[in-house]
Amino acid sequence: MTVKIIACEVMKEELLGIKENQDIEFEFISMGLHLHPKKLHRELQRLLDQAVGFDKVILAFGLCGGAARDLKASDSPLIIPRVHDCIPVFLGSRKRYDQFSKEERGTFYLSCGWMITEKSILSEHQRIVEKYGEKKAVRILSQMYNSYQRVLFIHTGCQEEEDSLRESRKIAELLALRHETVQGDSAYINKLVNGPWCQDEFIHIAPYETVQEEQFRIGAK
Repeated sequence: MTVKIIACEVMKEELLGIKENQDIEFEFISMGLHLHPKKLHRELQRLLDQAVGFDKVILAFGLCGGAARDLKASDSPLIIPRVHDCIPVFLGSRKRYDQFSKEERGTFYLSCGWMITEKSILSEHQRIVEKYGEKKAVRILSQMYNSYQRVLFIHTGCQEEEDSLRESRKIAELLALRHETVQGDSAYINKLVNGPWCQDEFIHIAPYETVQEEQFRIGAK
């Protein structure tokens, strides 16, 4: 079986760390496109249009701010995790993510991959300090992140994890948030690569059919 996996670079190291049970072709997209959902949508559609002749195409993305809405499958069946973003994937299940969300709704999640862009918080802070001074910089960031109570760093075992962990602590300190860590779970990532792609965890789109936003709800078909 030949499989194409189109994924965000945020989970690149974790995906490539899974032992494959079939012939897989990977393609990774810049994390920065998440800041522009319409551009991300166009890029995903372009790659899906090119992904022809595979037994399966797996889109390792969630709804991602609506970027996955109305994507059209090529001539291959399309499989997408039934999540809104990749945090449940790193935690191992949507159920585990829901547990953490109920425990503390104001949670800012980080991982090695997420630090690709989120460490820009530190550089943005420095830019504001240089332009307006420390007091105003702190006030601006406090307003931007005032709905959060903690930073939760997810351990996934990546090579640069210690550096990323230090950066996440700096972010928590800068935003005056609690810093906590949790062990990730590779179960969902393993299913992304090797299956089984069961209906409760994955959306199945037939060839040439279109992704609907309501399909990301638990229990949807």
